[in-house]
Amino acid sequence: MDISPAQSVWELLKTIADSPAYGRLAEVSRIVSFSPYETYGPHSHRRIEINYVKKGNCILRLDNESASFKRHETMIIGSDTNHRFEAGPEGATLIQLEFQPDIFALPAAPPDAHPGDGSRLIRITNNVRIMLAVQRIVNELNQHKEHYQHLVLLYYTELLILLRRYLDRTYLPLCSDPAMKAALAFIRTHFADRIAMTEVAEAAGVSGRYLRKLFDRYLNLSPLEYLTQVRIDRAIELLRNTELSVKEVCFACGFQSPQYFSKVFRRQTGRPPKSIAR
Repeated sequence: MDISPAQSVWELLKTIADSPAYGRLAEVSRIVSFSPYETYGPHSHRRIEINYVKKGNCILRLDNESASFKRHETMIIGSDTNHRFEAGPEGATLIQLEFQPDIFALPAAPPDAHPGDGSRLIRITNNVRIMLAVQRIVNELNQHKEHYQHLVLLYYTELLILLRRYLDRTYLPLCSDPAMKAALAFIRTHFADRIAMTEVAEAAGVSGRYLRKLFDRYLNLSPLEYLTQVRIDRAIELLRNTELSVKEVCFACGFQSPQYFSKVFRRQTGRPPKSIAR
């Protein structure tokens, strides 16, 4: 008996859905909320993780670097990447998907998209179609309506195609530029010192103007804003985990006066330093 086109598509979807390779596309699919300053991790897993920031903002910390993410930004975290989330002063709501890396082992994958090449973190900004695809997948997986598995597979196909297009066109692996890596390393090493942005540019081997372009391209921050973020992050860590006074933390993190430190700290976190101190 001949099979109609509609039946053919249905059987194809059923075959794909029943395949072991595709039956575990999303081992984690959820919408998760973090209260202000809540942390999660550090942890790592074999799965690739996609997080869309639905509300608020957060900092994602890797072993030797950190990046801030705000509303409507998407992060793709490579497999086996040690990472930790820290919610911002307003908290954060994330739409999360996790799936095995072999989903990327398809023909014509762009080299930079493969999680095994050392690309640990990819930032995607202002891409509504990718955001909607992620949200549709999570909604279907959570609601379990009739034949949801087949619709999820279609949405996954859409998501992967959109990701491929994005990576081919605008892929910016975090800190892939040697000059950017040098600048970040210099700031992380000397944040407690009284450093000027001209010194950072010199350490990176670029002009001050090009340094600002690099930071805007990769982090959506100015070099000075990143330095301030590193200092405040370190201050929070010291206030939470040591017996140092606010004044001692201020100078240990490169600030020149406790008054200015408190002003910047409150602006960055929405709270005074004393509220976090042990």
